[in-house]
Amino acid sequence: NLLNKSLDADLMENFEIVVDVIEKSSHINILGARPYKATALYLEQLLGEFYSKIRQLSHDTEVIYDRILQFEQDEILVVFAFEPYTNRIIEAVKLAYELGNRVILITDYISCPVIPYASVTLKVEVSKEQFSLVPIIALIEALVIEIGKRSSEESIERLKRLEKTLIEKNVIFSY
Repeated sequence: NLLNKSLDADLMENFEIVVDVIEKSSHINILGARPYKATALYLEQLLGEFYSKIRQLSHDTEVIYDRILQFEQDEILVVFAFEPYTNRIIEAVKLAYELGNRVILITDYISCPVIPYASVTLKVEVSKEQFSLVPIIALIEALVIEIGKRSSEESIERLKRLEKTLIEKNVIFSY
């Protein structure tokens, strides 16, 4: 039900814009706090298998402003901001915006205080009955698949090289 409610015309249109913005950026900086740190880490983990231009900012939010001040002009910030919104996330997004960096916002409500600073927003439905990351995870997987398809030649080569190395180093089992 949440997935069906999330999939609307705005999400579809903004999804394409987000992938274009990611493709054109020199680096993707990812930020999530509290339970949404897990979604930021998940995006980094999936995309990082074949896309090397990623920085995770969620690990140490004490130095978040230091990191944002080091952004180059063509770097972007992908931020997960869900209710209850944290002041650290809001202020980090404001700083990136003030410095002229594009912000991709993944959020739950159009009342999110970060929306005025976002270049593009992907809004997903959230459950009022119980906590669920399902719509966010589905969105992350769709983004990763689309970015992978658009950079397929390079992505496939990197994934093959990774698999070969993991087998050689006995990290994964192979027949």
